[in-house]
Amino acid sequence: MELIDALLSIEIQNVFAEALRTRRGLHLSFRWGDDTASDDDGRAGGPDSDAEGEFPQVRIATLAGTDLLVTPRHLEREAPPGSPRGLHVEYEDLVGYDWITEDTGGKVAAHEEHYDRLYLYTRGRRTHVLEDLGPAVYPLMTFLGRVVELRSQKVLLRRLDPEDVDLLGRALHAAAAGPFVEDREMPEFFGQDRASLQVVAHLWPRLNLAAPALREILESVVDFLIRRRERHPDAWDALVDARPEDLRAAYRAFAAIVR
Repeated sequence: MELIDALLSIEIQNVFAEALRTRRGLHLSFRWGDDTASDDDGRAGGPDSDAEGEFPQVRIATLAGTDLLVTPRHLEREAPPGSPRGLHVEYEDLVGYDWITEDTGGKVAAHEEHYDRLYLYTRGRRTHVLEDLGPAVYPLMTFLGRVVELRSQKVLLRRLDPEDVDLLGRALHAAAAGPFVEDREMPEFFGQDRASLQVVAHLWPRLNLAAPALREILESVVDFLIRRRERHPDAWDALVDARPEDLRAAYRAFAAIVR
């Protein structure tokens, strides 16, 4: 099982188990190994010791009478009555989705009639429509948001030089834990306190790399560390361990990819 499969297995469990606890009328069932749950009994399922290596599955009974199967790798819908073809979408091909209508300005007007409709956008500019999902549209949207986010992270990391990723991580740790900046200066230069920056440094690069806020933090950290390098040369050598121009180049490469 790849890391992305493991992460999405956890997400599918958390999202739909929470939905079963808090919503009614979802018409869905959850299964992972021998453990099952549905909105008939309101109980959330989860993995057990016999389920290791298996993928969780969610089955949504749509209001149109067809079933939609959701897994950590793909979703598929059986063919509707009178149609020769169903739908199968691999998440590695999913680039985005929309809710209610593709017309941004028409969502409010169409909400009452089409609140349970999703548009899935896949590579090659293809659009797939899921309709009649009922209230299950809400946890499904939440899960698809995590799919797009985590899959995009994987693509971005593949495009980044591992040495640049490592160097930027060292810079974050140096700013968060090193002597370069005093506690009182943190909000002014980085927009957050030391504890918050330490969390960012600890999670790097398991963050939303495309987030503008992260790019701003990295830019501030790189500029600040380079300005303070001569004040703390020993700490620079121990924590950053790179030439200033290499650190700046690593940030520029990162910014060029995630913009």
